[in-house]
Amino acid sequence: MIEWYKYTWSEVIKELNSDTYYGLDEEQIGPLREKYGENKIIMPETKGLFYLIFMQFKEIWVLLLILCAILFAYLGMWNYGIISLIVLFLNVSFIVQEQYKGERDIKELRKLNSGTARVIRDGRTVRIPSEKLVVGDIVIVGQGEGIPADMRIIESNDLKVDECSVTGENFIVEKYEFKIDDREPSLSDMKNMLFKSSSVVTGDGTGVVTAVGMDTQVANIVKLLLEGEEKREFFGTRIYEVMNAFSMLLAICILILGFMLNFIFHKDFSYNLEILSITFLSTVPQAMIIIISLVGAILLKRFKKMDITFKDLLSVEKFSKVSAVCTDKIGAFSKNKMKVVKAYGSNGLIDINGETLKDGISESLYRMMNIGLLCNDTKSVKKNEENWVKNLLESSLVRFGAKNGMYKKELDKKYDRIFQILFDSERRITTTVNKVDKKYRAHVKGATDSILSRCTHILKNGLELEITEEDIESIKNADISMSNECLYVMGFAYRNFNYEPSIKENIESNLVFVGLIGFDNMLKENASDSIKKALSLSVKPIIVTDDSKLTALAIGKKINVISRLSQIVSGVEMDNMTDEEFNRIGEKVSFFSRISSKHKVKIIKALKSYGYITAITGWKLTDLPALKISNIGITNTKSKVVRKLCDIFVKNMDFMSFLNTIEDSRKIISVIKKIIVYIISCCVGLAAFLLMIFLYGFDVSGYVVIESLWFNGVIMFLSSLSIMYQYRDEEGDYIPSTIDKSIIGENLGFILFSGVFMGILSFASLYVSELWRISFPFLTSISVLNVCAVLFVYSFSNEKFFKNRLSNIITVIDIVVQLGIIFIASKLLILFNLGYWKIFFACIILWSILCINYKFHKNQYD
Repeated sequence: MIEWYKYTWSEVIKELNSDTYYGLDEEQIGPLREKYGENKIIMPETKGLFYLIFMQFKEIWVLLLILCAILFAYLGMWNYGIISLIVLFLNVSFIVQEQYKGERDIKELRKLNSGTARVIRDGRTVRIPSEKLVVGDIVIVGQGEGIPADMRIIESNDLKVDECSVTGENFIVEKYEFKIDDREPSLSDMKNMLFKSSSVVTGDGTGVVTAVGMDTQVANIVKLLLEGEEKREFFGTRIYEVMNAFSMLLAICILILGFMLNFIFHKDFSYNLEILSITFLSTVPQAMIIIISLVGAILLKRFKKMDITFKDLLSVEKFSKVSAVCTDKIGAFSKNKMKVVKAYGSNGLIDINGETLKDGISESLYRMMNIGLLCNDTKSVKKNEENWVKNLLESSLVRFGAKNGMYKKELDKKYDRIFQILFDSERRITTTVNKVDKKYRAHVKGATDSILSRCTHILKNGLELEITEEDIESIKNADISMSNECLYVMGFAYRNFNYEPSIKENIESNLVFVGLIGFDNMLKENASDSIKKALSLSVKPIIVTDDSKLTALAIGKKINVISRLSQIVSGVEMDNMTDEEFNRIGEKVSFFSRISSKHKVKIIKALKSYGYITAITGWKLTDLPALKISNIGITNTKSKVVRKLCDIFVKNMDFMSFLNTIEDSRKIISVIKKIIVYIISCCVGLAAFLLMIFLYGFDVSGYVVIESLWFNGVIMFLSSLSIMYQYRDEEGDYIPSTIDKSIIGENLGFILFSGVFMGILSFASLYVSELWRISFPFLTSISVLNVCAVLFVYSFSNEKFFKNRLSNIITVIDIVVQLGIIFIASKLLILFNLGYWKIFFACIILWSILCINYKFHKNQYD
C-alpha cells in the first residue's frame, strides 16, 4: 500500500493524473483498468452442499458401508441395507455441516462486490456500478452510502464513517482531509482515508480512488480469511482417518477369516457373504464421529463457561502442543490498570502516596497534568477498553486529575483542540495543538528520550530557561531511578505559538521540558507463580512490553523470568539486526521492549525455526500477520475480523489462565485419544464375538444388527462420557499428541488384546450356557459382552476407579441400563435363572480384575 495518508490531497491528485472538478475522461479509463485491475475482490468458487456430500464418498469406510448396503440388497436383506445407509448419512452429515459453514462465509463475502458509486467523469456526475471504478476516479459519498473503493479524502463535510468491517473498531470515525505525518498508524487512525466496505453514517465528502479490487485494505483481510479457509483442517476429517484405517484393517481381517470359513467348513457362498457383511456393518465404529462431536461440543461448552472460546477441537489439539507463548505484559502479568505514583519536575522527585495530594498539586505537576489531559483521547475511564498501554496511561491521568480537581471535560471546553499528531513507533510521542486564550500551544507527551531530544528549554519555577547538560543528566537519572522501580515513565513538554500553526510545520521541535511522571502498572499476585508453572509445563514465556529496557529488566527480575539486560531486545535493536543475528540470539530472549507488529512476525518465525509450537496474543488489525503465522492466535478484541482469524477468544488475558488452558487442552486431547482407543477396542471385541459365534454355527443374524446399534450407540456414548468427565485427572505434562490414524498403530497391542479377550469371554459365556443347557444363551452372552464393554472404561481410569464421582455414576447407570434391557428382553425370566448369574458373575469378575489392573498407558499412572 502506498502511504497516501502522508501526502496532501492535491499531491495525490497530481500523482494519479486526475482532476478534482473534471475527473477522469473516457480515454484514461481503459489504460487505468488494465494497469490496476477491476474494482472486484476475487472470490473462489463456493462448493455446494451436494458437492461436499459427494466428496465424502472417497473415504474408504464410506465406500465399504455402501458396499455392505449393496450386498444386503443383493441378498434381499433390505432392512440391513437401509440401516447401513442411515448410519452412513448420520456420520457424513456431521462432517458436511462443519465444512458447509465455511462455504456460507465465502458466499457472504461476495456482497463486497455489489453496489454503485457516484463518480465525476468528463466533468459530469454519473452513477456507475462500483466494479467499474478505477484508480484516480473522483467519487462523491453521502449519508447511508457504502464506500466503493479505498480513497484519499479531498473534502469532508462533517463526514463520519462506520468502518468496523475493515478496522474491526466498533465506533464511528470522524474523517478529515489533512495529511497525517504518523509513520505507522493503524487503519483506524488514518482519518484522511476511506476504505472499501465502510459506510457513511453522517455528512458527505469527496475522495480520489487510490486502490481498487484486490489492492484494497478489505481485500487484504479477505485474502487472509480465504487463505485460512483453504489451509483449514477439520477435526472430523481426522476422525475419518482413524475410521478409514480401522475399517480397512477390519475388512481385510474379515475377508481372510471368511475365506478360511469357506475353505474349512465349505459353507454356501451366499451365507458367507451375508455373515461377512453383517459382521462388518456391526463392528465398524458407526457412531465414532457422532460421539466425538458430541463429547467435543460438551468440552468446548465447558471452556466457554470459563470465558475461553475455541474455534473447534482442532484448535484445542494445536493449543495442547504449544511450547512458547508470546503475549503483552499488560493483562498477562500486570493488571489492566495504571496509577500515578511518582513525578519529577523543577522541585525534584515527588512521591505520590495514593492518588490524592493533601498539599495540592505543585506548579510543575499541574503543568504536566494540564498537558496530559489535553493531549488525551480518553472518553470514559469506566469503559473496559483494550489492554493497550496508551489507554491505561491516559485513563490513569484522567483519574488522577479528577481526584485533584482537574477535570478533562472542563479543560477540553476551555482549550479547543485544533488538531492532533498521532503517536507512532518511531517518534514515540503524541501531540495536540490547542487554543490557549488568544494564542496556541502544542502539548507533547511520550518517551523520555524522544521528548528530551526535541527540547531546547526547561520550565523551572514558572520560568522558561535554556536546558543545560546538568538538567539533561538530572532528568535521565530521574528516569533511570523510576524505571528501576518498575515504573513506566512518560515525559511532558510544550511549545507556545503566537499564531495558529499548521500541521505541515515542524511543531515537535524547540520544546520546553516540564517533567516526568512514573506510572505503576501493578503486577498480578500470580505473576511469579505463572512463570514457575510455565517452566513445569515446558512452555517458554515471551513477554512484550511498552516499557523501557530498564523497566523491563526490573520487572523481569521481579517475576524471575530474566536476570540480565542481554535477555531484553528493543524494537530499535531488532531494526538494526540482520535475520541471522537475531536468529542467533533470539532463543535466549524472553523480553521484547517497544516493538511493533512487524517485529512480532520476526519473533514468531524465529521461535518456529527453533522448533517451538507458538501461540501469540493480539487484538489490532496490524497484529493479523503475526496471528496468522503463529500456530495459535489468541485475541480478546471485539473486532469480528480479528476474532474470525484467531483460534481462541478469551476475555481474560491472564498468563496463568493461558497455562491452565494449555494444561486442560492436553488433558482433553488425552481423553479424546482414550475414547477413540476405547471405541475401536470395543468394536474389535464385537467383531471377535460375532466371528466366533458364526464360526460355531449359531444363527443369530436377526439380532446382531440390533445389538450392534445398541452397542455402538448407547453403550459407547455413555462410556465415552464416563471417560470424558475424568479429563481433569489426566496428566497435563508436555506430551505432544495428535489425533489421527497413528493412534491405531501406536496402541495396536492394547486394542487387539483387550478386544479379542472381550470377544472370547463373551463367546465363552454363550458356549457354557449351551453346554449347561441354560435358557437364553444368546442373551447371556450379550449381557456379558455389554457389561464388559461398560466396565472396560476402568482400563482408562488413572487409578483403580475414576476419581471423578460423575464418571463412576454414569458407569453404574450404564450397567443398570444394560441389565435392564436384558431382563426386559427375557420378560424377566432370566432374572431368576441361577445358571445365568453364575456364568455372568464369573465372566464379569474376571474381566473386572483385568480392567482394574490392565491400564491403557499404565506407565503414566505408576
